[in-house]
Amino acid sequence: MKKKLTWILTLLAFLLLIPQESKAVDEVETLIIQMKNGTENTFFLKDKPKVTFEGVNLKVSATTGDVSFALADVLRFTYDKRSTTGINEGITTPTGVAFEGDVLVISQLKANATASIYALDGKLIRQLKPHRAGTYRISLSGLPSGLYLVKADNVTYKITKR
Repeated sequence: MKKKLTWILTLLAFLLLIPQESKAVDEVETLIIQMKNGTENTFFLKDKPKVTFEGVNLKVSATTGDVSFALADVLRFTYDKRSTTGINEGITTPTGVAFEGDVLVISQLKANATASIYALDGKLIRQLKPHRAGTYRISLSGLPSGLYLVKADNVTYKITKR
């Protein structure tokens, strides 16, 4: 009996030394460019994509080649971790930004999240930090026409006030 127990313990010790295959999906930092038509373009940051603005276009140079997008067609660009397999778990509905006249509507804003409006020179114009989740409205009637950046839930939107 003692010999059998020794053999089982030896086998268990040997099995513990064998490296186990990781079941976790490898995730990498990515640049995601979301278009107004609903499509997404993903670039792995490990490939060091170079982003430049050329007039009215956004150009991304990566190891896979150069891609240009009309800025008017870009909804937002964000950084996130994505699976290298292309399969992502736990898709959440992002905070949305829309206009209703001169009012900026920020929907699905999480509790204690910050929504900020910036001028293109980086100057903070307005900031909202609600204690409850929900939809919030910010009047932009006092702002001159132009381009602004809205950052909500770590997603940056480009908006044009006309």
